[in-house]
This record gives sequence, C-alpha cells and structure tokens, in this order.
Amino acid sequence: MPRSRATMKGVPGDAARRRGLRRVLVPVACFGVVFGFGVGLAVGGVGALPWWVGVAVLALAFAGFLAYCRRQPTLVYGYFKGARGEEMVAGELAHLPASWTILNGVLLPDGRDVDHVAVGPQGIFVIETKHWSGEVSVAGAQILANGRPLERSPVEQVRRAVNAVARAAEVRPDALHGVLCFAGPQFADTPTHADEVFVCSYLDLVSAISLGPAVLDAAAVARCVARLGALTLTEGL
Repeated sequence: MPRSRATMKGVPGDAARRRGLRRVLVPVACFGVVFGFGVGLAVGGVGALPWWVGVAVLALAFAGFLAYCRRQPTLVYGYFKGARGEEMVAGELAHLPASWTILNGVLLPDGRDVDHVAVGPQGIFVIETKHWSGEVSVAGAQILANGRPLERSPVEQVRRAVNAVARAAEVRPDALHGVLCFAGPQFADTPTHADEVFVCSYLDLVSAISLGPAVLDAAAVARCVARLGALTLTEGL
C-alpha cells in the first residue's frame, strides 16, 4: 500500500528535553560535591581548617540547595513545555503528503539545533517552534508578547537557523524559507511575515507551506533530504 503521509525522521523535542535534564543534573552534582567536601571538613578536618568550617560549608550548601529547589522547577518546566510544543508541530507536519520529508531535531556542525526542517516540492522550510504562555502578535518585524516587544528576537533566531542550514546542506537559497511556528493557542493573528520570516500557528502550518508553487522536483527533494539527513539527528533519550 503506497505511503500517504510525510516521512518523519528524528525525535521532536529531544534536544529541549536533554537541555532540561542537564539543567537539573549538573547543579545537583555540584551540590553533591560541595556537601561531600563539607562533611569531610566537619568530620575529620582538612589540613589546618577547623571542623566548624565544614559545618558552615554544609549550612551554606543546604541554603543554596533550598533556593535552587524553589526556583529550578519553573526553569526546567520551560524546556519540557518547549519539547511538547515541538511534538505538537511534528504531529501537524506528519499530515503533509508523501512527497514531503520532515527532519526533527537537526544538529548542525556549528552546534546549533533546528527544531524541524520540512523538505518537499514547495521548498525547504526551516521551522523554529515556540510554546509560550500569554498572547503573541506581530507588529511589523517585531514579535510582541502580551503587547510588548521581546528583548531577544525569535525572528532573528529563525534567520540564523536558515543561514546555518544553507551553509551546512548546500541548498539553493531561493528554495529556503524560515518559519516561526507557535504551538498552542497563544498566536491569535492570521499567518503573516515578519522580516521575511513566516509566522503562524501550528494549526495553519501545513496548509501554509504546502499550497505554494512547486520549486523542487522529486530528484531535488531527494538530494536535499540526503544532504540534511547526513547531519546528526536526535534519536531520543
């Protein structure tokens, strides 16, 4: 039976989950080292240091660990929420026709990771996914969160990703398109452009990228997929 849906490669959200886990495990390991040092000082002392220095180290480490535990869950949640957003977008991209290939979690030689690259007759779409809270809108070339401009522009992030993919995969610049896609209900506007980057809700993504004119034939699509597939793809935890 012929395949009727896009080919999916890589694991969506894997890079975000890994960053979230590192954000938890690295500080915990550091606290463990400090606790061990403090216990060693308190029990047996080290050189000329008295036992009470160890007790002070333990008290400071414990206070720092409590502060870390209060703050860290919110930060880590953001990574896993982002991973969930990438899964939602990948689920929509899977509905593209069989002429498309979706590469999730593309790790480029410069260390940059790209959430999704969709390759099909309509071109190569470099997609960065955001899964934010609040209301998101577009004003000119700016992305507004709850009516206020952001300090770090996600539009610029998409443009850098497009340039990185172009360098790494040696693909035609005119066939490359940058997409900023919002998972969830936070983006209420109609699909639009911000400084040449297409901005949309994940629910509008498939129709927006698949209805344009064909610019790549089947052979060109296969070459692009082969070049991009030669890059490292995330494989899950």
